This record gives sequence, structure tokens and C-alpha cells, in this order.
Amino acid sequence: MKKEKGTHPISDMRLARPIIYIDKSTNKAITLQRSEVFTINDCEIIFPAPNNVSLFASIAKKERQQAKNIHSSLIAKNIKTKKAFDVKDKDITRLFNYFEHIQSSIIAIYTAIEAFANIAIPADFTHTFKNNKGITETWNKAAIERWYKTSDKISELLPKILGSESPKTMANWSKFKDLENIRNEIIHQKTKQSSGEKNIDSSFLGTLLSNEIFNTIDSGFELISFFCQKDTYHSFFPMGFSDAHLKPIEVDSFTDSFKLHRKAEE
Repeated sequence: MKKEKGTHPISDMRLARPIIYIDKSTNKAITLQRSEVFTINDCEIIFPAPNNVSLFASIAKKERQQAKNIHSSLIAKNIKTKKAFDVKDKDITRLFNYFEHIQSSIIAIYTAIEAFANIAIPADFTHTFKNNKGITETWNKAAIERWYKTSDKISELLPKILGSESPKTMANWSKFKDLENIRNEIIHQKTKQSSGEKNIDSSFLGTLLSNEIFNTIDSGFELISFFCQKDTYHSFFPMGFSDAHLKPIEVDSFTDSFKLHRKAEE
């Protein structure tokens, strides 16, 4: 993040982006951090607001690294040198740990993208289109968030909103589609008919064992960076994916614009 005049170093990149106010009467600046306040068991808990996209991206990154460590030592070296690799009892726990980590990473980065797509859509945005019956429909933000497919939000709506080219121009767009497909297979696991009986369809596990799964996950991080670079001032976009700037908000005076909730020592 680029440091603006009057700002302080960011202690954690998962924080919501701070806000700068300028007092026009004195030409002084103040940097404010968004905060959350909750009452739990009659205790008021106050903390700096996190960016939820950042939280899920952080989970995805950590889980990816854990999965990569196991994959390198258990899977990659064996499939590279052997025609057949029978996982022994002593390695089953590590293999299942791998499946936990890799699936957690996939789900987390896709959730980060879902959250990103929704926060990028302005509150007053509407989308007008003709449905498959030729009838014109207009959807507001709430309808888009609920019913519009995430990849369609990303490829069709966000470029219009941010004035950018479609992410379909990205070299790794096909990898993102792979990410979406494998995430859906994980979340919506199906059964299949085999030899006259119904069985759990676990074919996606083979995809999870491939070396390419890590590039598939990386496409999610690249997609977020793609859009963060299109609007470096967006107050809801996560930090750490591109240059991040703060657009100062001018007020006539601090005293007239802000109300004291309580003193810091209270």
C-alpha cells in the first residue's frame, strides 16, 4: 500500500482500508480506522474492522502452503518416479490432511472472490437484460448478489462497473473456471450409478492430487489482483493485491462533522 501524507503504517494487511478526512478550516488531516462494536454477554467488544476478502484470501494462502508441503513430500515425488503408488497405512493421515488443506484453500479463495464481486457492486447499481424468453428484466444489487453466477458477475458486470476489460483476457481465466468447477464439485458432491448401485462420486479427488491444482488456486488470487489494479482507491477493496491509495474526504471542520462517542480511557 502506498503511504499517503498523514497516514500511519498498516499493522495488518487484513484491516479494512482506513479513511482520511481533511479539515478545510485548518487544512489538517486525520486518519480513521473503521471499527466494529459488539456486545457479548454484557461486554462491549471493540476492534478494528477486517476486510472479509482479505480474511478468506489469507485462509486460502495458509491452507495452500500446508497442502503444498504435504503434496511435495508425499505425492509429487512418488508420481514422478513410480508407475503405481499405493498409499500405505502410515501415510493415510497425511493424505487426508492434504485433502482437508487443499479443499479448504479452494473454498476459501472462491469465497474471497464471491465476497469481492459483491462489494464491488454499488448499492444503486441495476442490470437490465433480456431473458431467454425475450422479456426485459432489471435486477438490483440484492437480486444480482443472490441469483447471478459469480463468474458472470466477474466477467460481465465488474468490467462495466470499473470501466475495465473483461478478465476473460487474462491468461489464467480458464484456470479460474477450473477453480469454480472444482469448488462446485466439492460443495455439491453428487452420487453416480455404477454396476446397478448408487455410489458417491469422488472423481474430483483425482483433480486435487494433480500438480496443476496449485495453479488453479493461484488464479483466484490473480483475479482479485486484476480488479484491485483497476481501482486503487476503492474503499472496500482489500489491501495487498495492488497499490492501494486513500482518497481524502474534505469536511468543513472536524468538530462539526464528528461526534464524540466516549474518551479513549473510558
